[in-house]
Amino acid sequence: MCDLSADCSNDGTCQLVLRNEHTGIETTEYHCKAHLVLRIWEVEADDDLSVVSATKLWN
Repeated sequence: MCDLSADCSNDGTCQLVLRNEHTGIETTEYHCKAHLVLRIWEVEADDDLSVVSATKLWN
């Protein structure tokens, strides 16, 4: 079971790159796979952000 950090015991870590639609600035977040899915849902509901990429990082 993973916690709310990107330190995941089972799923590995995923990198999520987001773009602010107003400023064009991209930010990077790190999540376990389960929390990545939840975060993508949150971003898709937010008109100010868009997902640039989501990649699983190798341990």
